[in-house]
Amino acid sequence: MATYMIQRPLTYELALKDSAIRQFFDDRLTPGLKDAQAAYRVGIGPLLIPGVPREAANAGTIGTAADWLLRFLVHPNPSLDLAAHGASLRGMLRALQDLAFMLGFRDSGTETFTGPARGSGAELDLLYRACWGLALLTEVYRRGPGIATIGPLGRLPYPSARSLLEAAPAAGLEQLAALRGVMESELLPALVSRQGLWAIGPVFAGSEIMKGDADLIAGGLLTELKTSIKKPSLAVTDLWQVLGYAFMDYTDEFGITDVALFSARYGYLAQWNLDVLLSSLAGRPVTAAELRAEFRALLEACRR
Repeated sequence: MATYMIQRPLTYELALKDSAIRQFFDDRLTPGLKDAQAAYRVGIGPLLIPGVPREAANAGTIGTAADWLLRFLVHPNPSLDLAAHGASLRGMLRALQDLAFMLGFRDSGTETFTGPARGSGAELDLLYRACWGLALLTEVYRRGPGIATIGPLGRLPYPSARSLLEAAPAAGLEQLAALRGVMESELLPALVSRQGLWAIGPVFAGSEIMKGDADLIAGGLLTELKTSIKKPSLAVTDLWQVLGYAFMDYTDEFGITDVALFSARYGYLAQWNLDVLLSSLAGRPVTAAELRAEFRALLEACRR
């Protein structure tokens, strides 16, 4: 195990069945997996937001833009560092600064705060377009600068905030408007009762060894947003993902006590107490602290 080298983020490692990271979860948490998946399927309702053809709006960009939209729904000026990494690779830092100013930013943005807090007061069309532009810059960071050449950013007439806003397709804007409605009706009411430390796009102590940033932590509840049109089935990679983030916080910086998956197109929020879920999956009493310590040892061994 100590000879395994981690070269990709958590989500990529989990997709590789022979990865030491994937095997960690498969070896410990599969006894109760089928029961958890069966219980999860009971609460799923009908599809609320159909997808659109790829030529009308890229599904991956819709998902990333929805991540940004969620950030703006829980805070007026979330940190734009993720997009800034991509902007620096594309020579668009000035465009990003101008976009932030248009959104009403007066500082560098927030990663953690005491919540809940009010969301952005920006005009909705501007907000949707900004989230699309931020998603394009984020894709450059996550997929490499080459995507800027062959993707929408490569077709921009000039690298400005205005051109970023104009890059959003009509179908993409319609999708974001629909997703906002579902987030506000089904997700945010569950979050506003969570008082304490909130974190937008948090990275963890373990992210130093294996890249990984979650969507949102709200008063101990770690939530991942999913925008796939496929009917939710509690895919093992999605479940391992939220648990992996909880384990990567091995200094317990964020005090994670619960985890959740929100399937936005179905308006379906599934929440679990972390220790209860882990014991159910393991088929025996086990705590997050125990597995977090084991996971930390695995990451440290891989680094050595």
